[in-house]
Amino acid sequence: MGPDCFIEEETVAVIACEIMEAEIEAVTRSLDAVETHYLDQGLHRTPSQMSDRIQGIVDRLDSRVDRIVLGYGLCSNGIVGVQARTKGIIVPRCHDCIGFFLGSPQAYLDDFHSRPGSYYLTPGWIGEKKDPLSIIVEEYVPRYGRETAEWAKKEELKHYTHIVLVDTGVADLEPMRHIAQKNAEYFGMAYLEIKAKTKAFFQKLAKGPYPEEEFFRVQPGDKITQESFFD
Repeated sequence: MGPDCFIEEETVAVIACEIMEAEIEAVTRSLDAVETHYLDQGLHRTPSQMSDRIQGIVDRLDSRVDRIVLGYGLCSNGIVGVQARTKGIIVPRCHDCIGFFLGSPQAYLDDFHSRPGSYYLTPGWIGEKKDPLSIIVEEYVPRYGRETAEWAKKEELKHYTHIVLVDTGVADLEPMRHIAQKNAEYFGMAYLEIKAKTKAFFQKLAKGPYPEEEFFRVQPGDKITQESFFD
């Protein structure tokens, strides 16, 4: 049997990447029994540190909440090794956060197979200046200089064919559209927008139900493993 759905009296803690804060807050601000804890998106650059940071929050919450849910996918094995204590941990069966924003792990797989060369942008990614052009300016130029920075990012993206802006329903799309279209033009990609069923997935994340094809439960004392995502 999969994890039970949300029970009104239960207290739930969601530990998530800040990149999805707007989407999570949109569904949890009216839920008094749900608290949220966000970690820096920059942890994705050092996935070996991610599990320790998440574990620290799990350990602090374990004795005072009824349910702990992770707002993380496998994320380059960044959550591998996180251990459930006396409470189980509910984990989305996603390899990265794109599945969250597209509405389910299956929705991501379907989109990937129909258009495998897609580079996805969301309100959080654009707001944190994680679109390719912003990465060049904010991260690569200070380290490598303009010419090498532009060459490096173009090399990284040479197999991508589309810039895909995901409308998650939490922000004004027009300024994001402008940034996404500039990226598509600069890197010679096609531009596409998707209005995804994002809210429905984040509602499940916060209060259930947690269907087995989309979530798995780490039993008390067990650790998250890579294999957990394929069981």
